[in-house]
Amino acid sequence: MGYIKGIDISNNNGNIDFGAVAGDGVQYVYLKATEGATFRDSKMEQFYSGCKNNNLKVGAYHFLVGTSTPEAQAQNFYNKIKDYNWDLVPMMDVETNFSGLADYVIRFVTAFGQLTSIPLGIYSYTSFISYLTNAKSIIQDMPFWEANYNNDPWNLPSNFFTNRVGHQYTETGKVNGVSEDCDINSFTDGVLISNVTKPGQWIIKDNKWWYRHNDGSYTKNGWEKINGKWYLFDSEGWMLYDWKLSGDYWYYLGNSDDGSMKSGWLLKNNKWYYLGDPSDGSMKTGWQKINGNWYYFETDGAMVTGWFNVDGYDYLTYSTGELITNIDIYGYRFDENGHATKLS
Repeated sequence: MGYIKGIDISNNNGNIDFGAVAGDGVQYVYLKATEGATFRDSKMEQFYSGCKNNNLKVGAYHFLVGTSTPEAQAQNFYNKIKDYNWDLVPMMDVETNFSGLADYVIRFVTAFGQLTSIPLGIYSYTSFISYLTNAKSIIQDMPFWEANYNNDPWNLPSNFFTNRVGHQYTETGKVNGVSEDCDINSFTDGVLISNVTKPGQWIIKDNKWWYRHNDGSYTKNGWEKINGKWYLFDSEGWMLYDWKLSGDYWYYLGNSDDGSMKSGWLLKNNKWYYLGDPSDGSMKTGWQKINGNWYYFETDGAMVTGWFNVDGYDYLTYSTGELITNIDIYGYRFDENGHATKLS
């Protein structure tokens, strides 16, 4: 794998000679764009032009804070960068701990995804990653740019991120054209927007969920398998939940925060249901042979226990619902089909 030299800069770096920067082997440059809900870096436009005029590939980052909502911060970031032709994945800089940090990160990712189809990445320190564990399921596959000032590019410990695209290995680097010490990075070409396929994303609106594909489209009036689970969407694209009829069969889709098709045994409202194997999921009725044992389910799907009659025959189940067969018990003979005959 080839690595690319890069720097990241902000208004704190003063004036920069980008021709000299390019001459020193730098190819990628990240610019600070925003911080919080209102701050916008005054040098970004000037730095952007300098990069483009010297064939440097350029990206932008936002510094996340805990003093304004993540939705407002995502909007500030998007408004600042939306009219530029960026080469590198925009980054959320997460390096300050505060109450509710993981929730802020998830909400920023969600809000930014609602504003644009451009993929988002995350920047943070090796020593800070543990604070992001509660957001792992959402962020682990996003492009990750890691700061670890060991002056040894790509000598990094393992963590839960699966897609590391950059290592910021010093904050006291020397680069021609930059008068002050600056951050120096080693990047992979995975940080290029053109090389990143944005995954689909769950989006909540008015307490309802829909799933946006990476091209902005979404499934309507049908099923879709997402991350190994089946979901059913209505004619407007909203995720359905609870009991739903699809075709000729009923399915149980969990609660409003879940929506995934269930399979196997389900206990709901003190009644047992059987929903088939994971490739099926439909609610079963009538006679069903499950793991070698027979069970009977009413037309509403509820499993029968105790005595019941079907087509003129009496049957009895154990408390587990398993049909009693091939035994004399309780004063009755139960044949191989479970038919009950009273013993004389």
